[in-house]
Amino acid sequence: MVMGVNRKGRRRIAYKNQPFVWWVGKNKDDEDKIWLNIVSEDKNIVLAYRVGEGDFFVVSKGRCFQGEKTSGCWEKYWYPMKEPPMVVTPEFVCELIAWAVDGKDAKKIRI
Repeated sequence: MVMGVNRKGRRRIAYKNQPFVWWVGKNKDDEDKIWLNIVSEDKNIVLAYRVGEGDFFVVSKGRCFQGEKTSGCWEKYWYPMKEPPMVVTPEFVCELIAWAVDGKDAKKIRI
């Protein structure tokens, strides 16, 4: 059974009639960094993007990414953008969701 997503104090957005919740805040594991967090209501898509650092990668933490089932382990992917946004907007959130849901051929970052 999947627990619901906490929506209190968080913004909602829909992509292709699928509800998502998103918020910007500090990460418990990396307290000095600000992250954009996006979670689908069914928790299949869970994304994180570090804001303000000029990063070009997204962390996928969910069970599905670009239409494929994942291991559920955190995986980093290069995000194709010309310039990273320094301010998070609903438009950027929607673009990121569209890429994670319908995109193809994301390049995994191997560490």
